[in-house]
Amino acid sequence: MRKPDPVSEATLRESDLFREQLHGAQLQQLFNYLPGIYFVAKREDGRVMMANDVAVRLCGFERESDMIGKTDYEIFSPDRAEAYVKDDRHVFETGESIIDRVEMAPDPSNSINWFVTTKIPLYSDEREIIGLACIARNMTDAYATLRPYAEMNEVLEYVREHYSRPIKIDEMAAVAHLSERQFERRFRQTFQITPTQHVLNVRIRAACNLLTSTHDTIAAIAQTAGFYDHSHFTRSFKRVMGHSPSDYRKRGRQSPW
Repeated sequence: MRKPDPVSEATLRESDLFREQLHGAQLQQLFNYLPGIYFVAKREDGRVMMANDVAVRLCGFERESDMIGKTDYEIFSPDRAEAYVKDDRHVFETGESIIDRVEMAPDPSNSINWFVTTKIPLYSDEREIIGLACIARNMTDAYATLRPYAEMNEVLEYVREHYSRPIKIDEMAAVAHLSERQFERRFRQTFQITPTQHVLNVRIRAACNLLTSTHDTIAAIAQTAGFYDHSHFTRSFKRVMGHSPSDYRKRGRQSPW
């Protein structure tokens, strides 16, 4: 592993300036794109200061502004609010984070979902606790979003283990327990590329690693990576990576990484 270079004082100052310029709303946008992630930031008095779209909908509101300034007692039923506030008090009083606590929580449709909740304290520049951030993963929604990828996991592992030899569509379809037509359609829907393109990408990435980590000939690397025609390997590599294998190797040798 490469030993990191010492961080200069100038770089640290630049980092501090960057953090000051970065408005919290920009980070909040990220949470709006994470599947099934509930995000809320509260002041020490328990009032909501930030909430992402998932949290707003889960709590029965239409806009974040409807939630700002409210406490748990104004959002949830008394029993739920008391449980949440008890956890908040623990974070505020001890400075200890609550990590991956599994709990049930109601949603606006009155059904019960499982959440995995993490709460961490937020500090001022003077290292005083001024609030907390809460992230909760809705396991029901997350499973629905990730299920198509999980269903293809065995196929991805199969390609990773066997890319150095010819792999046919019917083999991958059999691993996925689907017909060839069903498999190709579902794979493309999930990953936005064909199974054949995925196999090619895996082989190219394997070749990239060998080009920069070994002194093997390019012909030997092509064969190891599953290409049995040198010219086909060179054309495919340049199309995917934008450089010939030899140029890629030279660039890799020059890189400090």
